Amino acid sequence: MNATDLRRYGLFPVARFRIQDRKLQIEFTNLKITELPECIYAFFIGGKVVRIGSSKARLKYRLRNYERHITHALNGRKSPTPAQEARKWKKLAGRPGAIYARQGTEVKTRLGKFRAYMDEESILIGKLFREEPRDQILNRNKHR
Repeated sequence: MNATDLRRYGLFPVARFRIQDRKLQIEFTNLKITELPECIYAFFIGGKVVRIGSSKARLKYRLRNYERHITHALNGRKSPTPAQEARKWKKLAGRPGAIYARQGTEVKTRLGKFRAYMDEESILIGKLFREEPRDQILNRNKHR
């Protein structure tokens, strides 16, 4: 999955990131989108997507949590990010990347309107696992 695919799915760059000195650093470049809730996002580095996720809360809060959790894991501290995933993040050290995102698509059903961001995330994760070598994917499993 490449940048062209992400744009085709309606995701656009919202932040830059890098791992430096065992710390994940994220710099927001599109504050409008990062203020939105119910988003899907993709970490993109080296010409490929390495992680796909979603956030019920405003995207900026989810990404700030990533900074903290991954930084803790990279430094051997307690974190929701497992050591196995931290080792994969460590391999990305020093290389700049981008985070692409958008708010989930609003759908109308008999139950009312809602954003289908979790369904969209699941579909994109499935695509990622079909297209990329598993050892290069930072998602822990094929489903949320």
